[in-house]
Amino acid sequence: MAIVSTLISKGYNEFLQFSFMEVNLFYKILIGIVVYWSLYVSSQTFIRKDSKMVPTVFSYVPFMGNAIEFGKDPISFLKSCQAIYGDVFTFQLMNKKVTACLGPDGNQFVFNARQTHASAAAAYNDMTKYVFGKDIVFDTAHSIFMEQKRFIKAGLNVETFKKDVPLILEECDLFFDKFEKSGEIDAYHMFGALIINTASRALLGPEIRNALDDGVAQLYYDLDQGFRPINFMFPNLPLPAYRKRDEAREKLAVVYEKVIKNRRDNKEVHDDLLQSLMNSKYKDGSPVPDAQICGILTAALFGGQHTSSTTSAWASLELAHRPDIVKALREEMIEKLGSLQVDFTYENLDKLELLEDVVRETLRLHPPIFNMMRRVVNEDMLHEKSGLMIPQGNYICAAPGVTQIDATYFNEPMKWNPYRWSEKTDPVHQYEQGDDANIDYGFGAVGISSRSPFLPFGAGRHRCIGEKFGYLQLKAIIGTFVKKFDIEGTTPNVPKPDYTSMVVVPENSKIKFTRRV
Repeated sequence: MAIVSTLISKGYNEFLQFSFMEVNLFYKILIGIVVYWSLYVSSQTFIRKDSKMVPTVFSYVPFMGNAIEFGKDPISFLKSCQAIYGDVFTFQLMNKKVTACLGPDGNQFVFNARQTHASAAAAYNDMTKYVFGKDIVFDTAHSIFMEQKRFIKAGLNVETFKKDVPLILEECDLFFDKFEKSGEIDAYHMFGALIINTASRALLGPEIRNALDDGVAQLYYDLDQGFRPINFMFPNLPLPAYRKRDEAREKLAVVYEKVIKNRRDNKEVHDDLLQSLMNSKYKDGSPVPDAQICGILTAALFGGQHTSSTTSAWASLELAHRPDIVKALREEMIEKLGSLQVDFTYENLDKLELLEDVVRETLRLHPPIFNMMRRVVNEDMLHEKSGLMIPQGNYICAAPGVTQIDATYFNEPMKWNPYRWSEKTDPVHQYEQGDDANIDYGFGAVGISSRSPFLPFGAGRHRCIGEKFGYLQLKAIIGTFVKKFDIEGTTPNVPKPDYTSMVVVPENSKIKFTRRV
């Protein structure tokens, strides 16, 4: 018994000693954390900053920085910082420092920045190359990317648009005919499915559209998971969603390659973007490799799908709370087209000005992409208007989504009012813009000044070239929806935006519908 007691006593003493060591280590770690946090806070508060450097937004959380505030509501965060720091300020977004450049001057600074000073490729390629593939978009030389944009734009012309409208309408009829007489739908998911059908039919061709029913739609969904904020922050993690993204990209490439091979073997010729890419050649005379065609098709589809599905969802939610505008849209169709039974065409859609203003106003108040970034490369960058220096490695950010709700340019900016565009009483209509709208970066004139307060499709060398197709598709789809259904909201007010994805979607996109015809 004495031996047992001795062993127990010895073990107890060792336990006490070990516990003391653990507690001691814990307190050392805790003290280290407190000291590090104190230094982090004091460095922002007491250490004098260089007056030539951009002011930095204060944060309490090391590493995370302002990510939590920005993630909850980036528009409100940017506006509140603008009120304190002015149009130019830097904030910490986890492992990235972002310098916001707001207002029309900020738009111009970011969108017109030289590629050698501020690079979109350096900002986005780590994310996009895993979705689109190698040697396209940002994963190639800038001059090659501009040629690839030219190839796409060549396939998006008036003659193609005239052909596209009947195809879009046919897809709408097939889709909406499956609806019950009345019910409730999730507008975002509903329009997302419809947009995939219409865009693939019009842009990619009948073969790829038919393949959607055989599981290809799921591949698009898995690939879409590569466009989330976490992918921008950490582009390649060992997670299931990342693995599915990569598998979907490879499987889609196989689908595209089979279609391309079949067209060549059977000497089939179609009037679509795929055919245009198959016929295109680089300036050196070389054809576009099949692997690049696959990636370009994916990039073109994704660019339009995100914008159109989100915008059509927001438009339907706004219209569900504005029966007066729904009525006015139908009256415009009767007045301009003769009746609601007349099919849309490329020509008569152009006559429906209120319908276009519904799309335009939705893009103003609910831009799918509210900010665009570049990364400062090679050396520090001077923001000429403020005289402030932006360090190399920082990301610079234009935020048209902030300017588009600025009372300086739009009356009652938080009110969804399509009539503001035809009445032209807002200050934006008298605002003097720059003369850079006619610059050609290799794919045709940009078409709009980068100093415009309204830039839902961006500006400069990376301006979206699918704007005209986007408006055409949205007008055809929203117009058809308004023809076929009466709608009303399921909530008293239009839902708030959800900022958890790269594209700003509604928190709740449920609407009620009743078939009219």
